[in-house]
Amino acid sequence: MRATNLTLATLLTGFSLLQMSNGLQATLLAVRAGLEGFGGLATGLIMSGFFAGMSIGSLVAPQLIDRVGHIRTFAALASLASAAALMHLAFVDPWIWITVRSLTGFAFAGLIIVTESWLNVSVASSQRGRLLAVYGMVGMAAGAAGQFLLNLGDPAEFTLFVLVSIVMSLALVPISLTRIDEPRTDEAQEPPSVKRLWGLSPYGAVAAALVGASIGTFYGLAPLFAQEIGYTQSRIAALIAAFTIGGLLLQFPFGWLSDRISRRGLGIGLALAGAALMLAVLPLPAPSGPLLLAMGFAIGGLVLPAQAIVIAHVNDRAPGSATLAVSGGLVLMQGLGAALGPLLAGLFMDLIGPRGLQLALLVCRPPSPHGAFCALSSAATPRPASAAAHRCSHRIR
Repeated sequence: MRATNLTLATLLTGFSLLQMSNGLQATLLAVRAGLEGFGGLATGLIMSGFFAGMSIGSLVAPQLIDRVGHIRTFAALASLASAAALMHLAFVDPWIWITVRSLTGFAFAGLIIVTESWLNVSVASSQRGRLLAVYGMVGMAAGAAGQFLLNLGDPAEFTLFVLVSIVMSLALVPISLTRIDEPRTDEAQEPPSVKRLWGLSPYGAVAAALVGASIGTFYGLAPLFAQEIGYTQSRIAALIAAFTIGGLLLQFPFGWLSDRISRRGLGIGLALAGAALMLAVLPLPAPSGPLLLAMGFAIGGLVLPAQAIVIAHVNDRAPGSATLAVSGGLVLMQGLGAALGPLLAGLFMDLIGPRGLQLALLVCRPPSPHGAFCALSSAATPRPASAAAHRCSHRIR
C-alpha cells in the first residue's frame, strides 16, 4: 500500500503541475488573442487546435508507451509541451498559434494516457470511481490555481508565457527522479481504436465526445465571452476558476456515489440539472458579475465530475489487454468533441456576439433516448453505470 500511495503521489504531483501550466496557458492565449484582435473564429480555431492535436496524440501515445514505457514517454512529452509554450511568444500569428497549440495537445494526450492508464491498473473496480475522482480533483485544483497565475503578469508581455514553460518543465522532476516501478502487463496491448471503445461501451464513447465538446467550449471561449461583456483580467480568471472549483468540490462526492449506484443513472441526473441551468441562463445576454460567477460554479459542479465517471465506466468493462486502447480511445473521442466545440462557439460568437457561447453550449445534443440535452449538460449525461449496475452491463451499455 505504501508503494501504491507513493506511485499515486508522484503521478499526481507531476500531473498537477502540468494542469496548472495548461490552465494558465489556455486562458492566457484566449486573452492575448483578444488583445491581438484575432476574432472569435480564429480564437476558437486556436483552442480547437489543442484538442485536434490530442486526437492525433491519442493514437500515437499508446504505441510510444508500449515501446519505451510510461516514465520516458511522460518526460519526453512534457519537454515538448514546455518548448511549445515559448513558440507562442516567438510567433504571434493565429495560424502559427493553431499549429503550436495542436503540438501542445499532442503532448498532453500522451501525458493524460500515461497518467490515466497507470491509475486504472493500480486499483480495483470497486474503488475506481473514488481514485479517478481524486485524480480529477487534483487536476481541477491545479487548473484553478493556474487561472490566478494570470495576475502575475501582463498578457501582452512575455512573462506569463515563460512562466507556463517553467511550470511544465518542473512537472518532469517528480516522475523522472522516482524509483517506483511503472506498470507492466504480460498481456499484449491492443492499439487504440474507436471501434474497440464502441464495442466496450457505445454510450461511453459518445459520452467522451460530448464531455470534450462541453469542457473545451467553456475553457476555450468563456474568457473571450467574459472579455466581450466587460470583465477585467482578474474577473476573467475568477470566472474560469469558479467553473473549476465547482467541479473540484463535487468531484469526490459524485465519484464516491458512482461506486455505489449506476454511473449512467447518476450522469443522467447531472445532465438534467445542467440542461435546466443552461436553459435558465440562456435569455441573459450579459449576466451580472456575481450571477455569472455563480453560474460558472454551478455548471462546473455538474459537468466536470462527469468526466471521471465515464472513464471509470469504460474501464470497468475493459480487459487488461485493452488498458492503453481504452485510454487512447477516450482521449481521442474527448479530443474530437473538444476540437469541434470551441470552433462552433467561436463562429456563433462572431455572428451574434457573446450570447453565442451560451447558444453553442445548447446546440450539441447527444443521440440518446433520454432526450436532447445541451453539450454542456450532456457532458454529464453520458456517464455510465457503476459496479452495482455492472451485472446488467448489456442493458446499460
